[in-house]
Amino acid sequence: MCVSLTRAALLSRTAFLGAASIAGLPLLPEAADAHETVASLRVPGGLSAPNTRAARIAASSPFIARLYADIRALAASIGDQALRENVTALLEHPEPTYMRRYPSAQSRAELRDALARAGFIAADAPVDGIFPPVGAHGIAQPFWSAPGSDTNGHHSYPGGLCAHELFNARMGEQFARTYDVQYFGGRPEVDRDLAIGAALYHDIMKTVVFQYRDDGTFLDELPIGATGGHHCLSGAEAIVRGLDARFVTVLLSAHAAPSLGDQAKVVTWCRAAAMIAGVDPVEYGLVKRTVDGYALAAYAPIEAFVNHLSDHDYVLAIHATHEVRPHLARVASHFGVDAANETALNWWRLRVCSERSEIALYHALTRGNDAFVAAISRSSV
Repeated sequence: MCVSLTRAALLSRTAFLGAASIAGLPLLPEAADAHETVASLRVPGGLSAPNTRAARIAASSPFIARLYADIRALAASIGDQALRENVTALLEHPEPTYMRRYPSAQSRAELRDALARAGFIAADAPVDGIFPPVGAHGIAQPFWSAPGSDTNGHHSYPGGLCAHELFNARMGEQFARTYDVQYFGGRPEVDRDLAIGAALYHDIMKTVVFQYRDDGTFLDELPIGATGGHHCLSGAEAIVRGLDARFVTVLLSAHAAPSLGDQAKVVTWCRAAAMIAGVDPVEYGLVKRTVDGYALAAYAPIEAFVNHLSDHDYVLAIHATHEVRPHLARVASHFGVDAANETALNWWRLRVCSERSEIALYHALTRGNDAFVAAISRSSV
């Protein structure tokens, strides 16, 4: 899921921290250089300057390093070898390989026009909304340094995607187990591998659509099928990498379960993802034609509902963002940051949240201003 914090909402919230309670506190250390980064997180070459800067922030965070290690371990626990290798390869090198099917500017413009004719995007949508720039090695940024949402959204800091997806995958695993225990006598009827794999896969193209700008904001995301474009792009990537219709349907149920009137949304996203991947959604087994248009090709599996339920980390995270950001701006000057310099404030916030997470900072805030400031002051989580 991708939910944003609007500028109006941000500015409407007030915050106050007494100067006496924060005077003299130590500054948060600057992000480490590449040679100082955690061994498991090496910043690759060929990235844009702001994406490199963000990757260095994430690589210097013990919190993000720990999350990424846990994600790799969870992916490695997938029992199905083909799925395990597919998911692991994607996490290690999140290249948008769907782009290879459109090597020329003309072919990319033709896809944009086809998506517009189908009603999936606006007629004047930019081509680079579907094909954002990538670096020399085919990726825009590592999985572990990407944000979890847009500039004003949840987990919007280096490593935020890692935090969001790990939480989702863990919840997917637990939901699958709970359904097994409660409704199937403990038999493993709900596919744990599918629940984990879809949770780790469904936001992967946030690595492409939410790249960092020089000022610490992110690229704008193109809506596709009336949802964040990363959703359908991730579905397209799953198709291009050979995952079957069942997996893609589960993946594309993250933003809306195929029930309670939302079936049409999932159908739309399946069709858009198939178009981007260059396949026929009917032949691929995603949808079928009906007298009224299209429907899912088969009954939605339980795993589709599990994936939707697991994708709710944003509920707390977006609230934490609403509450934490004004307080960060309020205390920035006491940490040597010019709050009037929006770029400096943005990058400082990105570093603080990558070290702490907005949720942990919010938890500290609920315990009082002193606890909040102390959480910022600590050099590690």
